[in-house]
Order: sequence, then structure tokens, then C-alpha cells
Amino acid sequence: MRKVIAALTAVCAILLAPMARSADQTAFQVVPQAGFRMGGSFEDAETGASRQIGDAASFGVALEWRVGDENRWGQLWYSRQATDISTPEGPFDLNVEYLHIGGTAPISDEGRVKSYISAGIGATRFSPSGAGLQDSTNFSASLGLGLNMPLSERAALRVEARGYMTVLEANTAIFCRSDASGGACAIVASGKTLFQAELSVGVAFGF
Repeated sequence: MRKVIAALTAVCAILLAPMARSADQTAFQVVPQAGFRMGGSFEDAETGASRQIGDAASFGVALEWRVGDENRWGQLWYSRQATDISTPEGPFDLNVEYLHIGGTAPISDEGRVKSYISAGIGATRFSPSGAGLQDSTNFSASLGLGLNMPLSERAALRVEARGYMTVLEANTAIFCRSDASGGACAIVASGKTLFQAELSVGVAFGF
């Protein structure tokens, strides 16, 4: 796990390294995206049951800045999924949000459709809707592959597949409440990681 985090950190450092930029190049991009996110489950340490996060639509936006004459970009990435999760008391609504900083680097710049790789590190926030349940925030990392097709001089169609890995502490109590009736937790997770995958489509607007 430490090696994976170290490798992703190194990739982000390389992508964000300052470099000279030609004056006629687009310096900044805003990329609104919509997609579908799948997977993700917690193993309940108390019962051994799997608590699945439901597959659902996701929405996000990336803010990007050029880091060199080559087609490399620094990136601040936000994505949100409104879904639900199963518990012994029945499913309840859950928002899963990612906020990552990282960047993209080209795989191939040949032809009209260009491919790229993306990576980021940051945080995952789980926000349950149950009365009194508290949010949980954990470290996470992401890695993706994408295609970029120019639509005009300042706009491009983007299709991307991204995987997320969220780090959890073993036997961590999550989605807990503490009120006058006492304390309780919806799930006590025994796993160390949570994985999700996302397929998204968006348009990059350059400035």
C-alpha cells in the first residue's frame, strides 16, 4: 500500500513540475463531466456481511492548467455520486465525493484522437443521510485513462475511465451517530481499502 501511494505521489510531482509555456497555447481548462460510477463495498466486521455501495450516476468538474509546451496538465478534480448503501437496518442514501490534485500526461499525440493517462491523490468523503449520522473523510488516490478529441480551437470532447482507491483503517467505525439516545455506528468496516470505477464523458473548454 505504501509503495502504491508513493508511486502515485511521484507521478503527481512529475506532472505538476513547472515548465516553460509558449504564449499562444491554451493556459487553462475547465472540464465539466457526467458519468457512471460502479463498485465499492465495506466488509462489516461485526457480521462479516458485505455492505455494497449502489452503482449510480456521477457528476464532476476538473480545473486544469498547462505545465509545459507538451500536452501535460496539472489538475484539480472533483466528482460526486449520489447513491445508497446497504445496512442491517436497510439501505440509506449516501453521497460519495472525491477531491484530488494531480494531472494528466499524453500517451499518444498522433492523430485527431489523443490518449492520455491521469493520476491524483486527495480525499474521499462519505456523507450518509441517516438522522444524526456523521460524515467520514479518508485518504484516496486515483488513476485513469482517457481520450481527447478536439471539437474546435478551444473545446475538446473527453472520454475517461478512472479507478479510485480509498484507504480505510482496519475495524474502523463509520457512519456513526452520537446523541441523547447514545452512540451507534451503521457499519464497522474490517477492510483496508475501498475501490470504485467511473466512466465519464465531458467537454474541455480552454482559455
